[in-house]
Amino acid sequence: MRPALALTTAVLALAGCAGLGVTEKSGSIGDELTAKGLKVTVKRLDRHVPVPESDLSGLSSPRAGHRLVGARVRVCSDHGQAIGTYDFGVESSAGEARVKFPALNYDDRFESVRDGCEAGWLVLEIPRDSNVTTVTFRFEDTGSNQPGDNSDVDARFSWKVSAED
Repeated sequence: MRPALALTTAVLALAGCAGLGVTEKSGSIGDELTAKGLKVTVKRLDRHVPVPESDLSGLSSPRAGHRLVGARVRVCSDHGQAIGTYDFGVESSAGEARVKFPALNYDDRFESVRDGCEAGWLVLEIPRDSNVTTVTFRFEDTGSNQPGDNSDVDARFSWKVSAED
């Protein structure tokens, strides 16, 4: 292969891989953030998460030195790929924080959605003496190999949490 042709082929291959644009949006609790075929809302926070008395597994209880916060979310998608609790994250004033999964603290918990809309509660675990500062969401769908498929999206959303939330 001639050098000029090889370089052109390499550039075109890289351009094909880099076709996915990132949609980054941020808002406040209650704001609906959108990207192509995707709508996500963190509706509210619950700073007094119920802990079941019969939590023998410990999956619905905070670790030592931590506490639980609930986030009511709503996700709508037309992508067909599963979106679940693993697509969410949390940041705290202490830096350390995580989505607690699986957690059975709420009867109406968010589990997953492929097509359509689902809503429910996520359980977040943060250090006892910290506050939730941000709830995050990340979803990437690279589309399919079908001609005319235009479903690719790389969404990175965040919701700032205020003292009033």
